[in-house]
Amino acid sequence: MMKARQPTALACLLTLCALVVPSFVGASAGQLTEPSTRQQPAQTPAPSPPPAASQATPRQTPLTEQERRGKLLYMRGESPAGPEVTAVLGEIDVPASTLSCAGCHGLRGEGKTEGGITAGALTWSHLTKSYGHTHPTGRKHGPFSESSFALSVMSGTDPAGNTLLVAMPRYRMSAAQMADLVAYLKRIEDDRDPGVTETAVTVGMIAPAKGPLAETGQAVSAATAAYFADLNRRGGLYNRRIELKVAETGETPAATAASLERLIDEGQVFALVNAFTAGADREAVAVASRRGVPVVGALTLLTETGTPPDRHVFFLTPGVGVQARALANFAARRLPAKDAATAVVHQRGSELAESAARAFAEQTRRAGRNAPAAVAYERDKFDAAATAAELKRAGAQAVLFAGAGDETKFLAEAEKLGYFPHVLLLGVLTGREVPAAGAGFKDKIFLSFPSVPSDITPEGMTLFRALARDHSLTDKHLAAQLSALAAAQTLAEGIKRAGRDLSREKLITALEGLYEFNTGLAPPLTFGPNRRVGAAGAHVVAVDVESRQYVPSIGWVSAEAVGGNP
Repeated sequence: MMKARQPTALACLLTLCALVVPSFVGASAGQLTEPSTRQQPAQTPAPSPPPAASQATPRQTPLTEQERRGKLLYMRGESPAGPEVTAVLGEIDVPASTLSCAGCHGLRGEGKTEGGITAGALTWSHLTKSYGHTHPTGRKHGPFSESSFALSVMSGTDPAGNTLLVAMPRYRMSAAQMADLVAYLKRIEDDRDPGVTETAVTVGMIAPAKGPLAETGQAVSAATAAYFADLNRRGGLYNRRIELKVAETGETPAATAASLERLIDEGQVFALVNAFTAGADREAVAVASRRGVPVVGALTLLTETGTPPDRHVFFLTPGVGVQARALANFAARRLPAKDAATAVVHQRGSELAESAARAFAEQTRRAGRNAPAAVAYERDKFDAAATAAELKRAGAQAVLFAGAGDETKFLAEAEKLGYFPHVLLLGVLTGREVPAAGAGFKDKIFLSFPSVPSDITPEGMTLFRALARDHSLTDKHLAAQLSALAAAQTLAEGIKRAGRDLSREKLITALEGLYEFNTGLAPPLTFGPNRRVGAAGAHVVAVDVESRQYVPSIGWVSAEAVGGNP
């Protein structure tokens, strides 16, 4: 059995796939395998054959935790441990991220010359060669040791006491950070990302093959495989094929994490796409981060991975936390008075509901408002009458309700009291039916959705129909398939922008540079160094209480801005 948190996540993911598109559209629209692009009943796939010897990628030994920290410091001038690393150039003191080692010495420490200035090789075998170094300027010194290298980086002197060129910044970092950097330089020569050959890039995904989400998992796998098969037919990327390997989720979060680790290590995958790990989302993110593997398009409603966000994982559409932040901004706009009271009602023990409640409260405080009143209730024990009375006494003018279909009870009891606050709901945590309410709630009930039919362009549907025709895809689980195609497109765009000399680090940097990237199948996507949700906001729609229909007229509301316009 899955952990207790999973049934809610499963139900909400099914709701996301079955409700987000059809609800509005109704008014308008384990083993590593080489997947078939045809949708078939879920079954245990046969293992894929090993690649031809001429194309096999040499198996890489994963970096240790210290080496991964050192790589981040070398590549980006950032360190997850200790104080911020700074660079001093002359009298200018700047964050080391603006003057990273890799920027001058190359991604693999090979050294390079630009503008007549040579930045020497930083591979450890080169630094420590027994006969020492003679530089183009005539400066000479013996081999580096760990201590003399640290002195060179931090004080600007070589092992012979000579002063380095003024173009070489001096870096301020802790002893532990320096040890991390040295540890990585000892590995930099053989640190080659797996899954990339002259003719192919190996991409992995993980999806359920059993249980209530097996059919959805099969649809996602088939759509992903269809997209890459079509891309390969058109020549691939830089004459490289995209080879897809698929693993099955396990029966527990720990089993899913283990399956993902096997996919990464044994499958030697370069990146992951459409990681469908319902019930094991946190564990999957931890595995990808630990292995340093970029993930594009994780299918989850839990998209907040910490502050700063995990740099390896790129979500396309917002989870419940991001949507709750958008609703907090929407409430701030609807209730401009700074002292307007708000509240959060959520189901206790539901990871999704509690994540939404935390995000709403935090975003409300960012807007300079008082923290919202909080009401938590046990599953199947919601006292709607008492909750409505309590919030009326508190004067709450806006209420975020994050429950499991209990919002209709709250609306009914609030109406009896003549209490009509703005009620904010997350569409993926709301019942299948449009919420019923009396006339007093006219223009007072609003729902957030990660995507609406207007996000899907005619070009996007043309792509899907062409793939469906050529690869026998069906319209079942359409929302999940469209999301999978958007993620596959985004990964392909990132690989294309990273260039022929492909690496995971270059892919991450390329993805961070995407701005308003339009797949035609999702909202426009923008990423950045501290932004890992491409569509960081939500569509907010109103409920017409008379006709009991959605009125998608509010539009897109950002989760990042505090108050303001959509």
